[in-house]
Amino acid sequence: MRRDGIEIISCDDRRMKRLSVIVATAGLLSVALPGGTIHAASEPASLDSVVSAIEKQFAKKSSVRFTVKREGGLPTAGWDMKGSGAYRFRAKGVYAADLTEITTRRDETGRSRGISIGLDFYSQAYVRTKDGEYTYKSPQALGKWRTGRNLAGVIWGEDLINGINPGFLELAASHGATSTDGGTFEGVKTTLHSGTVTVRVLGERQAGMFFENEEWSDGSWSGPIVWKLWVGPDNLPRRFHAILRCTPTWGDGEVETVTMNIIYRGWGSPVRITAPPKRLITFDW
Repeated sequence: MRRDGIEIISCDDRRMKRLSVIVATAGLLSVALPGGTIHAASEPASLDSVVSAIEKQFAKKSSVRFTVKREGGLPTAGWDMKGSGAYRFRAKGVYAADLTEITTRRDETGRSRGISIGLDFYSQAYVRTKDGEYTYKSPQALGKWRTGRNLAGVIWGEDLINGINPGFLELAASHGATSTDGGTFEGVKTTLHSGTVTVRVLGERQAGMFFENEEWSDGSWSGPIVWKLWVGPDNLPRRFHAILRCTPTWGDGEVETVTMNIIYRGWGSPVRITAPPKRLITFDW
């Protein structure tokens, strides 16, 4: 289903869409961090220094590597996802991304990789059973890549629920945030910012979980996002954790819970994201 050019994942096509995802909402296994006494932020805009540090990385056309874990989805299809990849930036955010995902469900395992460079999109994916039978392949020839042009649902946007998205951080800060000593994470002293923000729309597109603050006339999910963000002395994010309680607005549907964990590493380290060789690209879907 499409809404204003954005591809929304439905129950019927969820498995295929999740395996062709390119920019997913990122995360990793929860890591226990020591904390200190929490104190209220003096102003709603308590994340200004974090947003400023991120935007400076965008302006420098810098990059960051990340690792991912996400549990749950809309609607929940039973797939758990782990992944890793890298982002390259431009002034307005992510310009290029390379993400590999491993998904598991019952006796099946899926693997997908997506490369996005500007408006160009390359992907390959499969699902295989424990017995080695392929139940899904795209393209049909393993090792090949399919290609196309990025639509709004695939690319980075200010609506994504992500610890390096200034749009989300500004929204979260405007609803009140607290900060405390975040302890040491991977050898770096951190500050922990946290809070809860409730939005009118929670959804999922190929780039990841997103939010809106205008209700949909035909129904949607809505609810609170409980978030935590660990930043280093340079105010750049090191880890992001969010729990989404997604309540349907149309009636008696069940509340869905989505948990995301994100680890960011290597801010500014050289990252090269390139298109697959032309000899491996096919138009056989």
